[in-house]
Amino acid sequence: MTTVIEPGYTALMDARQESSGTRGSGKQPARDRIVRSAATLVRERGVHGVGLRQIVAHADGPRGSLQRYFPGGKTQLITEALKLVGAEVLDDTESGLIEAATVADAIDAIFAPWRQVLVESNFTMGCPLAATVVDAAGDDRLRQEARALLDQWRDSVHAALIKFGVQESTAEDDASVLLAALEGALILSRANQSIQPLDTVQRFFTTSLTQATANPAALAP
Repeated sequence: MTTVIEPGYTALMDARQESSGTRGSGKQPARDRIVRSAATLVRERGVHGVGLRQIVAHADGPRGSLQRYFPGGKTQLITEALKLVGAEVLDDTESGLIEAATVADAIDAIFAPWRQVLVESNFTMGCPLAATVVDAAGDDRLRQEARALLDQWRDSVHAALIKFGVQESTAEDDASVLLAALEGALILSRANQSIQPLDTVQRFFTTSLTQATANPAALAP
């Protein structure tokens, strides 16, 4: 399966592994804590719903650290947080797709990380990419960063659908519709404090794409 990955992806994943290795030891650098806290709070409250002081306090960061670590201000910090979360989304999804044996397994690999996010956060956290697009309409840098990460995610899903037999003529549209439905399901799940909307959307795509791969001629244009 071929997936479009930006050059910075590997470095971000290395940083993620280093961060994970120090998270429980209390040795995680203050800068890394601030980036991760920004990612967490944006997932909960959106870009405009969280201030820089709140992020630093959440990270237990030193006062005056923002100017030193992030001279580009909030835009730089949120951009780095988006890249971190984007790398994690791709990593979690790709790990499941590698092990998938059927299109149903592939669909589950796409949805499972988000189900975990919803449950573990008690439905307080969603997709930071969607939150950024909604909040950052006037910030081209953040909007373009979110768009690039969404494109990578869609390309990963598109490649998986092709791998499991979805027709190339429809796979790109199917990947876009799947992600759009997934984002909507995350909002509904948070609103209802229930994973039922996410489960419903997953069942729909599992059924429809399984049927499409079993009988592609029936859905041919």
